[in-house]
Amino acid sequence: MRRPSIRWGSGLLLVVLLAVAVIGVAVGGGRATDRAYELEQRLRCPVCKSVSIADSPSDTAQAMRQVVRDQIAAGRTDDQIIDHFRARYGGWVLLDPPMSGSTLALWIVSLVVVASGTTWFVLRWTRRPEPREPSTEDREMVAAALEEIRMRDPIEEQP
Repeated sequence: MRRPSIRWGSGLLLVVLLAVAVIGVAVGGGRATDRAYELEQRLRCPVCKSVSIADSPSDTAQAMRQVVRDQIAAGRTDDQIIDHFRARYGGWVLLDPPMSGSTLALWIVSLVVVASGTTWFVLRWTRRPEPREPSTEDREMVAAALEEIRMRDPIEEQP
């Protein structure tokens, strides 16, 4: 009777070990792929212009993805790979350009515009207009209305 339980136990142990090995290879092998994907997300597709090479279906993006993978396999750092593409395509190839020079000026101008617009909006809607003094005509109208009300419904004066 012990024989079948040993077989089942051995089989289960074998399945667990194989699963651990497969998961280990998948996770360990995915590091270069994850790194490649992160780099591809940072690079703009020259054909699509507003899409990263990771998301673009164009032939140019596919070729650029292959260059990223080849350079990772060659042992290049992320900065070296980015510099390679910047040298070849110019600074616009970066989807998130560094804050320096003209891009810094654009950030500052846009922040100033947003801050100015917000300030104007808040001041416009929170300021109360100065109360106007009633004109002589307004006072006469109110006095006439009050007199008319008194005439219709006289209030008894209390002693």
